[in-house]
Amino acid sequence: MTEPLETELYLSSEKDELFEKGPWPKPFAFNAEVVKVFDNMVSRSVPLYREVVAATVHWTRAYYQPKTRIIDVGCSTGTFLELLGRFLKQPAILVGIDNSQDMLDKAREKLTQVQQIHQIELICESAENISFENSSVVVMNYTLQFLSLPQRQKLLRKIYQGLVAGGLLFLSEKVRSSCPQFQETITNHYEAFKTRNGYAQNEIERKKEALENVLVPLTEAQQLQMLNDSGFKQVESLVKFHNFVSFVSLKLG
Repeated sequence: MTEPLETELYLSSEKDELFEKGPWPKPFAFNAEVVKVFDNMVSRSVPLYREVVAATVHWTRAYYQPKTRIIDVGCSTGTFLELLGRFLKQPAILVGIDNSQDMLDKAREKLTQVQQIHQIELICESAENISFENSSVVVMNYTLQFLSLPQRQKLLRKIYQGLVAGGLLFLSEKVRSSCPQFQETITNHYEAFKTRNGYAQNEIERKKEALENVLVPLTEAQQLQMLNDSGFKQVESLVKFHNFVSFVSLKLG
């Protein structure tokens, strides 16, 4: 039986008021300005964020193989790695990849205690340039969606090839409905979710505009096909709420 996991996350940032007034990042970019408020932003903008991070830790612990690597692609401020580091019993190699040095600087602060137990590697680089060899778990939460479609397929194939037999990819993405009517309803519910979390309508509209053509979601069926085409033949939709879904994909062998 899996032991209960405390889902209290190490979230350390200022309140997100980036789109409230004055100029805002356009197009959206993970710069120093965004990093300052990122933890607050993501926890208020992504439904079930805490639950997804906790689920990622549970699945990582279940599929981690000793003497292999755990790689978090788009690790941002290190929230997942910090929680994993607290609950992974044996010392492990935890690798965080992000192309924003500001994100990695914040992550390094978070991982001060964890690095006393685990080997921590934080790499500022685009994921396409990273080797995934000898990894048993690769995590990519809300990251793939920012790449172009050809880059996404190429990266997923590279991850599949690098995973050891029995290795796991935990992937979370924003998706869209193939039905325009459903998509409109989903969007309305999602914007209501953000309103309940304290965002004003002008903030919601400004961020939507900033993300246009930066974050391009697929349908769930398209994402499943992309995973299948990359080599993953065992794929499950694990968590879904509004227009966000998490998948677990296993490399059979």
